[in-house]
Order: sequence, then C-alpha cells, then structure tokens
Amino acid sequence: MSTRGWEGVTASQLTGAGQAKVAKPSKYRNVKVTIDGQRFDSKREAEYWLLLKERARTGEINSLERQVPFALCAPNRTDYEHQHERSVVIAYYIADFSFYDRAGRRHVVDAKGLRNKMYALKCKWLFLQDGIEIEEV
Repeated sequence: MSTRGWEGVTASQLTGAGQAKVAKPSKYRNVKVTIDGQRFDSKREAEYWLLLKERARTGEINSLERQVPFALCAPNRTDYEHQHERSVVIAYYIADFSFYDRAGRRHVVDAKGLRNKMYALKCKWLFLQDGIEIEEV
C-alpha cells in the first residue's frame, strides 16, 4: 500500500506550518547592508559609499549622488516636418554612484561583483549614446 507509514502525519506537518523558514540566499550571494538609514545591495557598495563620503567631506570630490538613473534611448522615427529625429526611452541604467572630481570631470561608478550580459550591454549603450564610461570597483 502506498500510504504505509503516513498514518501519524497531519496536514499542517505536510504544509510546513509552524516550522521556521530558512531565507533563500540572493542570486549573486551578496549581503544587503544598511548604513545611516540607507540600504545598499552589497557590502562592497556600502564600503565604497563610506570612502566616497569621506572624500566628499575633505573636498576631494563634490556632487556625490547614489542610484543615479541614465535613460537609454533609441531613435523612433524622423519627423519630416521639423527635420529632426525623436528618440524613445527604451531602458534605464542605474549607476551606484556619480560625482565630480576637482577638475570637473564626471565619474559614474558601479560596485560590481559579477559582470552579467545585461550590464555589459547597458555599459556599451551608455558609452555610445552619451560618451559616459562606467568605472567598476
């Protein structure tokens, strides 16, 4: 008989009710961190934020920002009446950090552990569209 040995098992035991749930590890094994009320996706990102905050405090960099979105656009069609191309936002690249150094150069930084294909595509697209090179740490 196929039910032999299941006589003492209740429905709640089968569904796992009353058992502690084990958290599933993140896809890339990163650990989320909270510093000063701000949530970071990884320890690496949080540590680099602290370094950048110190550099901003000393005046080495300015206009420090987190989670900066960059629109990735594609041409839609030509407006023949006004002779210019309209573009459509296809996606966004969200940079971990953006700041300016003393010379006025903009730096766009991403704290990367694993470089996947979508990230590589968005990096190339942003470079071709706006000439922005992403620095990886």
